[in-house]
Amino acid sequence: MKLSGFRLFRIGRTEFVVDYSWIVVFFLISYTMAENYLPQVHKNYTSPQYWMMGVVTAALFFLSILLHEMAHSFVAIKNGIRITSVRLLIFGGLRQAESEPQSGKQEFLIALVGPAISMMLGIFSLGFFSVLEFSHRITPASGIAYGLGVANIMLSLFNLIPGFPLDGGQILRAFLWDHWNDVTRATRVVSQIGNGFAVFLIIFGILQFLLTQNMVAGLWTVFIGLFMKQSSVGSYQGLMLKRTLSGVLVRQIMTERIISVDWLLPVQELVESYIYKHQFTHFPVFNRDEFIGMVSLDGVKTISKDLWGFKQVRDIMTLLEFVPCLKPTDDVSEALSRMVSGDIGRMPVVEDGLLLGIVSRRDIMNFFKIKSDLGVA
Repeated sequence: MKLSGFRLFRIGRTEFVVDYSWIVVFFLISYTMAENYLPQVHKNYTSPQYWMMGVVTAALFFLSILLHEMAHSFVAIKNGIRITSVRLLIFGGLRQAESEPQSGKQEFLIALVGPAISMMLGIFSLGFFSVLEFSHRITPASGIAYGLGVANIMLSLFNLIPGFPLDGGQILRAFLWDHWNDVTRATRVVSQIGNGFAVFLIIFGILQFLLTQNMVAGLWTVFIGLFMKQSSVGSYQGLMLKRTLSGVLVRQIMTERIISVDWLLPVQELVESYIYKHQFTHFPVFNRDEFIGMVSLDGVKTISKDLWGFKQVRDIMTLLEFVPCLKPTDDVSEALSRMVSGDIGRMPVVEDGLLLGIVSRRDIMNFFKIKSDLGVA
């Protein structure tokens, strides 16, 4: 599953992705500053100039969000947790990690640093605004500094609300985790709090729009509430999935009856006799008895349909040395994390160069469903 957004950059092994919702957020911040706040405090500018200042404020607030999430990731990595990706959202971000904090103390430190950075940025911006005001330098910079300062302080305080997916929810879970010594129970309680607060925001946003006709404020509130509701439920479900799969080895769920293809097979036949028939997107490739790589639907897409009858699997396959592989003794929960972060549907299970089986995300989710139906998840 690819992250919903566009890639910004990569630092080390952590990929930073901007969620598509930021397009809406960027416009809302720019609009609020250009049409509401700035014309009230600076009356001698034109509408395009107000909009330019609004865009600058939105861009600086985005950088504040980025620093907020980079702080989270830095502390997580320092605690031995590898962060594979971060999706930037309006109130922070969603981090995808290959492992979870091992204690409430670790989670507390990781969660607290984000709001602390936002609060520091807010205080700094308001301090800069105060200096300009004290020296009677009423410039666009002072308006931007004030708006940015207020936004960062509000971001910090909002993130301290004790419900998922906010940092305050993680801080509360850290306390409950240490108190109860039960991370599942702590996660369930905090998810319920987050879900309840999300419903409150949605209802409040609708009433705000209906009673005050303030469309922008109502839209902001409903937008955040909807995302919180989705994320609070997903946080608990994600934890339950990981805990159910923890301790299960890849060899216990891998498919040993392997459907493989020959490296000289025409691409046309690969599509018609394998992809269409079996509805898989990845197949192991063999040269006689030697496992030499994988071929995928993405590989087929790299060539024109007119060339399917002339090209062979060897022309579009990925050599084994570049194929992400699993070992039979790997933990299934870690395997799933690798598959999700790499957007991989099926992975080969290899030991000493021999292909032992195939594991797919469908296999893992079916296993989880069976355990859930039996009441042992």
